Amino acid sequence: MRSLRYLNTVLILIAILLTLHLWTLWNGPIGMAMSPVTTAQAAPRALGIPNAAEQRHEMVDLLKRLNSKTDELIGLFRWGKATVLVKESKTAKADK
Repeated sequence: MRSLRYLNTVLILIAILLTLHLWTLWNGPIGMAMSPVTTAQAAPRALGIPNAAEQRHEMVDLLKRLNSKTDELIGLFRWGKATVLVKESKTAKADK
């Protein structure tokens, strides 16, 4: 009889804890009445997931600017307005 009362008490306690757990999952933390769907939908916006199409456009613009600067540099070398001076570094001298 005594063990049956103990078992019933433990089962009731487990049922209460499971009910509280389900309640907190459904309503979110205390004071923040949000459903799990709202939380799941808000998470990507909170993390700041960028717009992939916008990123691609920015990358294309950067590549176009890089290509134009490279073309300008090639033109300077081609017409002799830019030269390259190669100096031996101190570490290269020490290795000899």
